[in-house]
Amino acid sequence: MAARRTNTPKEWALAIGGGLALSAGLVWVLRGGGDEAPPAWLPPPPPPPVTASPPPPVAAVVSAPSDLALAGLRAGPDGGMAIVVAGGKQYLLRPDRALPGGMKLLRVEPGCAILAGPSGEIVLAFADAAPAMAGPPIPPGGDPTPWRLALSPLREQGRLVGWRVGSLAGLAALARADLKPGDVLLSANGAALISEEKIMELPQELAANGRLQVVYRRGIAQREAVVTP
Repeated sequence: MAARRTNTPKEWALAIGGGLALSAGLVWVLRGGGDEAPPAWLPPPPPPPVTASPPPPVAAVVSAPSDLALAGLRAGPDGGMAIVVAGGKQYLLRPDRALPGGMKLLRVEPGCAILAGPSGEIVLAFADAAPAMAGPPIPPGGDPTPWRLALSPLREQGRLVGWRVGSLAGLAALARADLKPGDVLLSANGAALISEEKIMELPQELAANGRLQVVYRRGIAQREAVVTP
């Protein structure tokens, strides 16, 4: 009977190494490596560079159109208001209220009003760069600011029905017509005073006609008066 041959340590090492190489080759082929040699180990790619976020766009400040003028200004906790002359007409603007054409009042700052136009922000200020003899632009018929400050809207069931008279210190014309604080103006020259625009137009109408035939309410009684310049 022939003696059984025992493998030497060197033969075992060669066999194990060959098996490992064969296994690695099979894994490469199964993963799609084909006949190409396995690639060398590569380090992981570096992380993408961190870029700072671009700053928010700054609204462009453009010059005011020539047909706009600031006629009155009032700051206050309610955001204030501005009286703007546009195309020869006066408009009372509060924040986010728009002129015809879509131009809005953004905010009121000392001495100027900031409007949002189609091309950016517009700073509308009094004409302080005019010659010494000239003053701020005067709206046709006079400044409507005293009218708007002296009158507060009166609503009944959510509907504007008139304007309550407050202090008459700046409206001598109403005082001469015997109107008193607490009276409610209902109409002028036959037109109901149911909007702020109507109040803004009263100085023009008074200057054009020389008088205002007003209907007002005192208590529960309705009365009439003639207001003259």
